[in-house]
Amino acid sequence: METTRTLRGVPLAGTAVLLLLVPLCSYWETVFHRFGFRDDYSILREAREEPGKILRVCSSQGRILYGWLLEMSARAAGDIEGLCWMRLASVVCLGVLAAAVFLLLIRAGWHPAPAALLAAFMPLTPSAQVLSSWAICWPHALALVLATAAFALADWGMRPGSGRLLRVGGWLGAVVLMAAATLTYQSNSLFYVVLVAATLVVRREDTFKGSVQWVVRHLCVVGAGLGAAFAVSQLTFAAHVFTASPRMRFETHWVSKAIWTVTNVLPDALAMSALDGARGAAAVGYWLMVLGAVGVISAGTVMEYRRIGPAGAGRWLLGMVALSGAAYSVSFLAAERFPTYRTIYALTGVWSVFVAAALVNIGSLLPERGRKVAIGVLAGLVLSGALLARWHSFELFAVPQGRELQLMEEGVRKAVLAKRPRIFVITATQDDSSAPRRYRDEFGSVSIDAEWVAKEVLKSLMKERFSGTADVSKLYQFAAGPKVPEPKSYDILIDMRRMREARP
Repeated sequence: METTRTLRGVPLAGTAVLLLLVPLCSYWETVFHRFGFRDDYSILREAREEPGKILRVCSSQGRILYGWLLEMSARAAGDIEGLCWMRLASVVCLGVLAAAVFLLLIRAGWHPAPAALLAAFMPLTPSAQVLSSWAICWPHALALVLATAAFALADWGMRPGSGRLLRVGGWLGAVVLMAAATLTYQSNSLFYVVLVAATLVVRREDTFKGSVQWVVRHLCVVGAGLGAAFAVSQLTFAAHVFTASPRMRFETHWVSKAIWTVTNVLPDALAMSALDGARGAAAVGYWLMVLGAVGVISAGTVMEYRRIGPAGAGRWLLGMVALSGAAYSVSFLAAERFPTYRTIYALTGVWSVFVAAALVNIGSLLPERGRKVAIGVLAGLVLSGALLARWHSFELFAVPQGRELQLMEEGVRKAVLAKRPRIFVITATQDDSSAPRRYRDEFGSVSIDAEWVAKEVLKSLMKERFSGTADVSKLYQFAAGPKVPEPKSYDILIDMRRMREARP
């Protein structure tokens, strides 16, 4: 793929600036809609009333920087209205990610058009949609940017002609940034591997042995960063600064975990923009996307073999197997089996790279028309991805969560503190969701399905309405449960099950 300085007359710097705006355009409605999502509410209260708790809890899971960033930002946000600024921070990070990926792809040797389209797709995946819609996840997006910066430094140090000082400095800087990304959110620090994959597929002048050595050097940087972060966490546990969470356990059943990963996680990464948990026609579309991605990548690998020979096909197979494993390594090593989109950003990115590169390879069959068709297909994927990103984030996060908040607000408006009202909240079940689709604890899920969430939401709203009261929680009585209470046991009844009435 040849490198040029413009993309249809637009300077590369201008293209990078436009890519900054892609996630803003897609998630704008979601960012500024009035809603919170599950533990957004408790984090707001803890940042204000229990300083240090968020840092301790996050650090117990090896996420020291995440805890610090989350506590500071939640304290600055202050209330439900302020959550939009945390979501905006995530979207800004995703815009920076898209621009940085584009520039790195150009430096690696990608043609500007596919490079711009692949970079534009990165902040539109279902994983990105979760980060843009869940306020407390904004540091996850920052971890992606840190990992990208780590790759840029390491790759700069590895380039031919780099002096010893530059090489060592690049490596050390990359390890430090990788450690910082890992201490923010472990699985997203592995986005580094996505850039390795994107560079690997265009290293056609290299031998297979040279490609293996180059990949190993980058994986050493990744391993060193992960190891440094792990060592820092263990030191804090040993020094009793923080206490390790029971979740900090390693997987011991490797074979069953591998089978589970291939059957439960890999399809979500291959489905690109299509969302899991669908039914009917949407489920058919999901599996068609999975099969389509497999077919495109297979054809692209065959084309690489025809163009370059065994070294080319071997390079691709190396990337698909080794880099996919590396991209999911943290979650694979953890003794948990709960597939969520917020943990597969890097894995989705690796397979997106191979889909884009395979389309370009297939398009090379017809030098002129084929290339235009390949770019058209990529553009179609990005356009559909943008539309789905907007719909998923708004209709499966913002709108249903906004409805939950509105039901709680109806009850709060009835409260008269002078009478010390008894407020009972009938909690919902996940089947009561007003969203047209649902996937686990992310898309379309219900927040107020437990007493602790109802308590946090009610306290936030009461504090918001009676802002002049020092401790508003002492001026009302709260209870919650899944069943209707005795009529005389409450003054205000908030029935969260009513949200299902708004289901399409």
